[in-house]
Amino acid sequence: VVWCGMGGSALFPYVLSQMFIPRDGFPNLIVLDTNAPENIEKVEKLDIKETLFVVASKSGATIETLAHFKYLWNRAESALPNPGEHFVALTDPGSPLEPIAKDLSFLKVFHHPADVGGRYAALTEVGFLPAALLGLDLAKALHYAKEMYSACEPSIPWGYNLASTLAEYIVENFIRGQDKLTFIVDPILKPFVLWIEQLVAESLGKDGIGIAPVVGESPGSPTVYGTDRAFIYLTLRGREKLYQRLIQDLKEEGFPIKTFILDDRYEIFGEAYRWMVAVAISGYLLTVNPFDEPDVVLTKQKTKEIIENFKNTGDFGVEFYLDEATGFGFYYDRTVSIEYPRITALLKKFFSDFAPWFTVGILGFLPMDDEVEDLIRDIRTLIREKKNCATVFGYGPRYLHSTGQLFKGGLRLGRFIILTYRGRRAEQVIPGEEYTFWDQMFAQALADFRALEERKKPVIMVHLTQNYKEDLKILFELIKKVLSE
Repeated sequence: VVWCGMGGSALFPYVLSQMFIPRDGFPNLIVLDTNAPENIEKVEKLDIKETLFVVASKSGATIETLAHFKYLWNRAESALPNPGEHFVALTDPGSPLEPIAKDLSFLKVFHHPADVGGRYAALTEVGFLPAALLGLDLAKALHYAKEMYSACEPSIPWGYNLASTLAEYIVENFIRGQDKLTFIVDPILKPFVLWIEQLVAESLGKDGIGIAPVVGESPGSPTVYGTDRAFIYLTLRGREKLYQRLIQDLKEEGFPIKTFILDDRYEIFGEAYRWMVAVAISGYLLTVNPFDEPDVVLTKQKTKEIIENFKNTGDFGVEFYLDEATGFGFYYDRTVSIEYPRITALLKKFFSDFAPWFTVGILGFLPMDDEVEDLIRDIRTLIREKKNCATVFGYGPRYLHSTGQLFKGGLRLGRFIILTYRGRRAEQVIPGEEYTFWDQMFAQALADFRALEERKKPVIMVHLTQNYKEDLKILFELIKKVLSE
């Protein structure tokens, strides 16, 4: 089963696909929430006759998901006598996707609850449809969800309510200036924290207020963490010793830590409810609306403008400086000025006038790949250890549907590095359009650069070659050199 979706329509399915093995007789679940050509190619290689495609979009108009659908439908139509039998839709009643699904005789149309926002939909069809496809124990999942519901009811006093006590922890630390909510997580539970990251960032990062979830950093000694950190420790029972020494050291240094020990990985269905209620309460306490995302639309608008210009002119409207030593292209905003257009000079300027309470965001419009993530993590660790600041990472365009709201609307002291690469594949043209998946992804990267620039966030763009993995190693050495001077 290939699940095509973005943001709230894809992250919890992704969590389940990574944390649970399909029961015997049930299919593997692959979540496609990127337009990177390499990831599209992996889906192309599947046996289409044995594949079911779930097209999940609450609005029915998500550009990446519609591109996935058009491309995969075109392939299915040319290979299968009844392609509709290989497609299922999950969308709001009356969305633009629903009539398309009916006209093309999709196997089934599931309805997303219209009154539930995408990032709050983990315990709706968005979560339970992929759970059913994997053959999970739905009764067990519901048991944990209902158990947590009972523990978070308004009738339970504040100090005993499992949601309100979490909200209190988040907000009290924010008031004290500890707004970097840093997750130390058992590797088995790591995918779940990506969902929490979206929930917290998109719900509480707006109106100049920003609680920044820090996910995916390598655990370090207390000396590498600034005083703006508050910690969440999430682990499974029987595996507490994994980070026991680190947690003890952090406590001894006075860092706030809230610990969650799960008896069973199915408990994430209950924890999802706890976090949703806690984040909603936090929004109330911080006087921000936890259910909107006012700054996400800015990048969407700019993406549309860039794509229209590209369709008319064949040009993205950006001219990179070329670093002759590395072959990298680079581009920077008007708030950054450098004397010589070299990548080292740009990095030196980017990391100057730097304080420990800053946050560096690395935004990678790159193929989703474990090796890429490891290489980015090395860069994050280097920056943290040299500058004592928090670092965050997001794959583009995935982060545009989650942490992108925080970056543009709430993270006051963020600096951003957008990474792109030369990976256009002319054969991957989206049917009905005049551009490829890579073109769409690059347009989104450039659009977010301009959106961050408009919001006066320091941002640079580094355009890698086709050998992007080797280039990430070179970028690590360049940053290391700059930070050691």
